[in-house]
Amino acid sequence: MKLTTRAALAAVLALALPAAASACPDWNYNGQLLSYTSDQAWTPRAHSVTAGGGTDLAGCPQPGAGYVATAPDFTLTFTGNQMGRALEFRVEGSCDTVLLVNDAHAGWHFNDDDVSLDPRIRIPQAPEGIYDIWVGTYDPSLCSARLIIETF
Repeated sequence: MKLTTRAALAAVLALALPAAASACPDWNYNGQLLSYTSDQAWTPRAHSVTAGGGTDLAGCPQPGAGYVATAPDFTLTFTGNQMGRALEFRVEGSCDTVLLVNDAHAGWHFNDDDVSLDPRIRIPQAPEGIYDIWVGTYDPSLCSARLIIETF
């Protein structure tokens, strides 16, 4: 069987990288693609999601505790923030949820239990760019949730 160059490279990398690192949240993947301007997000934008995943953050370099998928649940392109508004991500879930965000400057943000069992992350004067968002759970179970994006 003939392997393509890309498939061969992926196979070599899979053997070379430690298993734990390959199972951690990876911003190189895309989640559901979203695109909002600062003005559009002035009105809260809600998106349904199944919270949780098979990746235990305890074994990863990202901050936090809980379980997420390897790929982000959402990939947001955020534009038009000349006014320097804060960008907020919050989760309303049917279980104990956690929230992990990789911001437009590649910084990691984590929150658990900001309002009851629901997390919230607010980034002041949010830079324009790409935000990857993981909606996870505190324990290995999955549950229904909503991600809400809003500017302030």
